[in-house]
Parts: sequence; C-alpha cells; structure tokens
Amino acid sequence: MEKSTLVSEMQKFQFGGKIFCSNGEDGVLTYVGFDPATRRITHIGAKPGRIFSKTVYLPYAMVVSANGDGITLNITREQLSAADKSEPGGVLYDAKSVVQQADSSAKGLLHLVAVYSASRELAYCVARQLRPGQSTLIQQQYITKLEPGRIVISIPEAIFQTLPPYRSDAELQQEVEDILFDLTPLHVDFKGITIRVLDGVLYLDGNISSSLRGDIVQDQASGVPGLLEIKNNLLGDDRLASELALALARDPRTRDLPIGVYPRLGEVRLSGAVHTAEQKSAATEIARTFPGVRSVISDMQVDPKADILHIMSSAEGGEAEDKVPGKYVRHTK
Repeated sequence: MEKSTLVSEMQKFQFGGKIFCSNGEDGVLTYVGFDPATRRITHIGAKPGRIFSKTVYLPYAMVVSANGDGITLNITREQLSAADKSEPGGVLYDAKSVVQQADSSAKGLLHLVAVYSASRELAYCVARQLRPGQSTLIQQQYITKLEPGRIVISIPEAIFQTLPPYRSDAELQQEVEDILFDLTPLHVDFKGITIRVLDGVLYLDGNISSSLRGDIVQDQASGVPGLLEIKNNLLGDDRLASELALALARDPRTRDLPIGVYPRLGEVRLSGAVHTAEQKSAATEIARTFPGVRSVISDMQVDPKADILHIMSSAEGGEAEDKVPGKYVRHTK
C-alpha cells in the first residue's frame, strides 16, 4: 500500500474524460478494468471520436497521465483506432457501474476511480447518489470487493452518515477565491497568484509579496470543506530576493558585484553599479532565467572608471548611492 502518497500524485480516471494521444485529442474514457484479486488497474476502455466507433481496450502501461483534464496516452490516434476491441479479463467498470454498501439498500453510480501511480492499486472511488443529493469519496479501506459491474463497500453506519460530499472542482475553486478575496490585504497580490482546483487538489502557483502571506493564503484555503490537498508553490518576494542574490554572488561573471535585487510579485529590478556592460548583461541574463522571475528591469549603472562601486541604488532606480537595504531587499555582497 502507498498510504502516504498524496492525492495530487495519484492517477484519476473520470468516465467521459477526454483522451489525448501523442498527436492530438481523440475520444473519451468509457471503461476501467481491474484485477479483482490484487485490485490493480489493468486496462482502460476508450471510444475514439469517430462516428459509429466502438470501444477499444488498452493496457494501463499506455497511460502517461490521468486527471480531471483527461487521460494522456503514449500512442497515436491511428494506433488508438486500431487497438483491440475485445474485452479484457478481470472486472470492467463504467459510469453505470454500481457502488453498494454491504447489507444495505444504499447504492450509487461510479463517477471516477483513483489509483496509486507506482503500484496501480485502487486508492479511492467516487460514487454519485450513494447518499441522496451528493457525490461521496470512498477510501480504499472501505472497499471490500470488486465484482463485475459492482463495487461493494462496508462503512460503519455512524461514519457513513457523516461522510462529507465530494464537491466539484468548480465549486471548490469558487469558494477558495471568495475566501481569499475577502482578505483585503491580499488584493495587491492577486495579479501574481494563479489559483486552480483539479481533482479536489488546490494548486497555488505564482508570486506573492512575502512568504508569510503565502502561508496566510494556504491557512485560509485549508478551511474549505472538500479540498483533499493543497499544493502551495507560491514564491514570496523575500525568498526570491535572497535566492537570486545568492545566484548572482555565486556566478563568476557577477561575483563580488554590489547588485541590488528588488522583486515585486516576480518582477525584479536590478540596481547598483558595475564596471562593464558585459557584467550588466550577465546579471540581467541570470535574473531573467531564474525560476520565479516574471520580468527584469535593469537599472544598473556602468562606470568603468570607478574605483569603488556603490552598494546599491534605490529600488526605483536613479543615481547610484549607498543605501541601507529595506525589507525584502537583498544585495550580492
């Protein structure tokens, strides 16, 4: 079992999901096949996007990735159309397959299945209308049997009645955005942040004015019911300044040069003074290719005759003069 595996690292197969071949989109997911003894996925069924086409079956080994955006395969559209149309062994599931609580009349229809990427073992499934009016996520420990067209589960009644609804990505994303928008101090950061929910996982990407604010965003979003995981990849300006200044200090072309680094939501201003145009160009190149940098403004002054280079100029540019760095400002010396 890969119980420590994050949801974001699992493969998710949603019926009706788009199929992407190596040379383009072609069809939708119709079936998933499992070995009932090992609970490992063995095949997927796909219906190519041609009129009157029939479902074809492919070994799981042909799957590159699978999530709410669709299933990517390592074959061409032509190979997909020519794939085997005979049903494989094991058990097959589609959108009409039943998820049923043992010794109970409670049952729903299978919506999606998730498997561990390495072992291919079933991790969880989602059933529609298992509880009236909602979709429900069923973890693997409650799945007792895989039968043809039916998944049998056994959940203690007290737990079953309190299972939270499995919410759509659109619902979750809207609630996250609403919560964050209510935090007025974060409004200045919104243009640098990308928010996306996929398969119940919240992805926070982009730049934010400080690492502390990045933690605040994650803390606020964690209260949204139904989120399965948060991947916080927000890069604070304070961290970006430190890491970029360190990169400039380590590069032999810019080592020991007093270059000021002033990020603002990933837009970096470089200031200070250098001896040559080559040094200015090298510093700009390092900054432009540095992870997390959106753009670079080079305000460095070139002074070949200077015996002493000033530490840095102001973040707004202008004359090079000695200044004490302010908050979230780093220099390379």
